[in-house]
Amino acid sequence: MAASVENRVPFLTRSLVEFLYSLPEEYLYSPDGVRKAVFRHAMRGIVPDSVLDRRDKIGFGMPVAKWLCDLAPWVERQLDDAFEIPCLAHAGIGRLWAATRQGDVTAAFNVWRCIALAGWTRRFQVEFS
Repeated sequence: MAASVENRVPFLTRSLVEFLYSLPEEYLYSPDGVRKAVFRHAMRGIVPDSVLDRRDKIGFGMPVAKWLCDLAPWVERQLDDAFEIPCLAHAGIGRLWAATRQGDVTAAFNVWRCIALAGWTRRFQVEFS
């Protein structure tokens, strides 16, 4: 879920989590290894069987590399802040940005992570000594 758009947050409440932890394991995994067994059973008749019975995860792509390239001046300002974070390999960030400019989607997601980390350090005024 490193780059996902999470749309299930309303289901995640403290009481739900406590309830799920109290369930026996066989409610969470069916005998044939199907995960979320109790949830799938509860949703039967509400959610189409084709959705409940599928085993693959389906996501959707986003043009992150294009977006970052379209915002290149802003990205480069953000990456300047990322260069101040000592645990990041500065040369590696430069290579990731160059690869992103060439359309490398994996590199683009890693550039975005660097930008997010730099923004977090700014927001919380993290000092590196």
